[in-house]
Amino acid sequence: MISNKKILSLLLSIVIFHFLALANFWYWKFLWLDSVMHFLGGFWLAMVFIFLISKFEIKLPIFFNFIFGISFAALIGILWEFYEFLCDIFLKKGQILQLGAADTISDLFFDILGAMIFLIIYRFMENKRN
Repeated sequence: MISNKKILSLLLSIVIFHFLALANFWYWKFLWLDSVMHFLGGFWLAMVFIFLISKFEIKLPIFFNFIFGISFAALIGILWEFYEFLCDIFLKKGQILQLGAADTISDLFFDILGAMIFLIIYRFMENKRN
């Protein structure tokens, strides 16, 4: 079962690491780190999705859990990309967040991949528990 504590622990870990990465310019030193962070973000978002449908006792077929979980992560990933784009346009603090279309598509790919991996692991664990 997914608990508030697990969700908040993973979120806090991601946020702390993100701020450390920004402060130390790790995203620019290690270009692959952005993909890892998007993967973790997608993983966390799928975790939140499953938590929410469990909390509200929404019963969906397995296929729809998978599709909606991925869609939820993709939607938030798209909103995050808009946020980065708007920061680049309006804040202009010298650190460019959007590196082009390839970067955006890569970010969304890793958001979705993280969600898929979580949903597969979750389904495997549910089958094992039942």
